[in-house]
Amino acid sequence: MFWIIATIAAILLALPIGCLFLIWLYIYVYYLSYIARIFQERPLFAINRGQPIEDAEDIWIDGPGNSRLRLCVLPSSGRRRGVVLFAPEYGSNRWSCLDYSHFLRDAGYDIVSYEPRGQGESDSIEGYKPLHWVTDFEVADAKAVLGWMKRRYAGQVSSIGVMGISKGAGAATIASVNDPFVECLVTDGMFAVYTTVVPYMRQWVKIYSRLHWLQNILPNWFYGSLAKACFFMVQRERSCRFPSIEGALRHLGEKPTLMIHGEKDSYIRPVMAEKLHLIVAQAGYATHDFWLAPGARHNEAYAKHPEEYRTRVLAFLDDHLPAVHSPMPVGARGG
Repeated sequence: MFWIIATIAAILLALPIGCLFLIWLYIYVYYLSYIARIFQERPLFAINRGQPIEDAEDIWIDGPGNSRLRLCVLPSSGRRRGVVLFAPEYGSNRWSCLDYSHFLRDAGYDIVSYEPRGQGESDSIEGYKPLHWVTDFEVADAKAVLGWMKRRYAGQVSSIGVMGISKGAGAATIASVNDPFVECLVTDGMFAVYTTVVPYMRQWVKIYSRLHWLQNILPNWFYGSLAKACFFMVQRERSCRFPSIEGALRHLGEKPTLMIHGEKDSYIRPVMAEKLHLIVAQAGYATHDFWLAPGARHNEAYAKHPEEYRTRVLAFLDDHLPAVHSPMPVGARGG
């Protein structure tokens, strides 16, 4: 009797699992290529591009491999309080740092801003065209800039702050893991691949399938596994890798973080950003804060609330960056 019951139970359990597998396989075979195409479509972001200023250094540095990266250094207006690496958003240039962080100079911070490969004037990568998603190429570029900053500011600062916008925030966050030179991070509009794509998967599948009732009852892990299959397909096609920002946030250690996001962001919805903040909060290692800027769309927090933005960012950096060892000697600014 026991074996009869056990057999029936096994059959009843195997039936839904088998059905889910067949549905997964059906979507994989007939729809995954469509999902991969949508995944690679570029959203219509309003991209900020700044203009050069006279008292900034505009230089080239060595990047990964034999590449060169374009970089600018904006010195503090007075006695230096600290140094901040600015990681620009997708499609922007190095001078866009002025749109988000010019007030840092007045408060005594040097700003170092750069352009990753394939963006602005930096060298491109043969066969690779950047997307709005963070890849291992952008992470390598951020690490190269951090390496240059360690040499540039050796003996002057023990650590720096990082401020990143959108895609740049993700690349800089991953590059900061296990790097004691990065003391704290400010992110604005940051997003990750997995936590962004999976909620959109239901909509993408609906575009090509009429079985809406079925799509609504499928669990998130089902769409998550399809998303990972999509990532693998695109990685193979584009010869790149999409590193996990979620994983990086779990391994930031004791680095304090300030996450900023627009309440009206229709691209990266607030719930997606809140999931990233929750990952940091659950890790439980460091101070963390999350500001959902009222009425702001993607990367609009500063434009909508300039005074509060300045106050929050400056307070965060002043609290968490150690005092500098010495001011920049006159005439010491060189490539």
